Amino acid sequence: MTANLPPDITNRFDTLIHQSIELLLNLQGLLDSELQALQKRDLERLQQSNRDKHECLLAIDHNIRERNALLDQLGISHDRVAVLDLIARLPAPDNTRLNDGWQQLEAALEKIRLLNQRNEQVLLRNKQNTDQLLAILQGHARGNSIYNQKGDKGRYEGQRSLGKA
Repeated sequence: MTANLPPDITNRFDTLIHQSIELLLNLQGLLDSELQALQKRDLERLQQSNRDKHECLLAIDHNIRERNALLDQLGISHDRVAVLDLIARLPAPDNTRLNDGWQQLEAALEKIRLLNQRNEQVLLRNKQNTDQLLAILQGHARGNSIYNQKGDKGRYEGQRSLGKA
């Protein structure tokens, strides 16, 4: 069974999908910029990156809300399966165009997920390095913790200061 949507609705849905793709591509660039700031430990650049990401995420949120409102108007659920079902039921030129756009959107979203995960790993690695340096400067050895990671009693040999070493 095919769905016959008015051309303006189909075109609006297509426009919203392509706007989403553009916003996600912009976010990819911002995540790359964030990575450079993290690697160089450039606080100003990182703060600017966070502001830019915040603005981009607000635009993405607005786009999603518009798309969901359009789906509500059509009586379609907001989940992936319902959207793909709607696209599949459209007549030939529209379903191909919207399906291609939706696939690009999903690919861009997956890339964002991977880039964000990469940045998180860099951030965690930087934090671990900083924590280790701080522990050395404060005279703590790795095995000298009162509690281990499970919360059980760990080894504690007293604190050694860098000055006593």
